[in-house]
Amino acid sequence: MWNAGYGFMAIWSDVAPDDSDFYHRWLLGEHFPERVGVPGFIAARVFRRQAGSDFQFFILYETESPEVLASPAYVARLNSPTPMTQSAMPKLKNFVRGAGRVVRSNGVCGGGAAKALRFEQPHPLLGDPRTRNALLEKISEMDRVLAVRLFEVDTAATTIQTEEKKMRTSKEEIYSQLLLIEAVDFDAFEAVSEVLNVTLPRQENTPLAYDQSYQLICELQRRSLS
Repeated sequence: MWNAGYGFMAIWSDVAPDDSDFYHRWLLGEHFPERVGVPGFIAARVFRRQAGSDFQFFILYETESPEVLASPAYVARLNSPTPMTQSAMPKLKNFVRGAGRVVRSNGVCGGGAAKALRFEQPHPLLGDPRTRNALLEKISEMDRVLAVRLFEVDTAATTIQTEEKKMRTSKEEIYSQLLLIEAVDFDAFEAVSEVLNVTLPRQENTPLAYDQSYQLICELQRRSLS
């Protein structure tokens, strides 16, 4: 069920072209059902980047609460990787992961096009409730925009050491905030970008936010497993 929880985990990664078929078999055939089957998980979605050669895959998990992502059941799963997962972990490159809470959500449904803004450090304007809420409401009212959500990463929950983490050979990065905008199509993001460029300017001495668009590939809801 879309937007039914208060916790999230968002991941970016790449795989080599020769590993693409294996990656899709593992992710959609085994990994998604395994993850969504953990108590407290609601749904999983995977998106593919619209253009560009890095951070090709963007995965969003939704959970009933942020605590699910540090729960004994979830950590136990991370510490007991399947044979396919043991093969998949070293293949993942440019791995970025963050888990935490849903700060604010506007909208009633997800979209096939997603614009993901990943902030390495918290943006001050997104930390101010009044400014943040006004921005999200403005964007959610724009033509063909379906949903706008702000997520905040819990560093402690994200950095728990597990067997799966040990198997990944790529350096794992973490971030602080994720602003996710979903729309009917990619054209809707042109006007959205104009608003964001004015409202969320780059802060002095901080890196630019990662800002890319993705197309939905697949969604799995927990109720589909019952």
